[in-house]
Amino acid sequence: MKNEDLVGVWRERGREIVRADGSVTADVPRASQIMYTADGYMAVVNAPTGRKKVRETMPRMDLDATTVEERAEAAIGVVAYAGRFDVSGDEVRHILFTAINPNRVGDTQRRHITLGGDDLTLTAPPDAQGNHFRIHWRRAAKMP
Repeated sequence: MKNEDLVGVWRERGREIVRADGSVTADVPRASQIMYTADGYMAVVNAPTGRKKVRETMPRMDLDATTVEERAEAAIGVVAYAGRFDVSGDEVRHILFTAINPNRVGDTQRRHITLGGDDLTLTAPPDAQGNHFRIHWRRAAKMP
């Protein structure tokens, strides 16, 4: 597989947690989008659906016009990062330039790729307990 195979915009169709014993559990519903560019950049925003709206003192894209408590609640479960990507074989590496979690800046996230037409599955490596998650994506242009 090559970088070009992933280029485009993808929207999440669902995600699962696969336990070490092989059991599979659906994760919470999310609104997610991942983008890969032809020149090797990527970005993803992933948020649980149904988050409570915040009160704002003025309309803004960030949460700075809300209370500390509202900011904390709005950020629960949100994953957002951007950087470069590189495909090698059936693996993609996301090299993080920025992230909502500052501890992840500079990290490399590895995902196993399964690609079939307009459907993409990215599977994380197992954690220390042998569990992993997989996210199912479809090309955004093919989503309703």
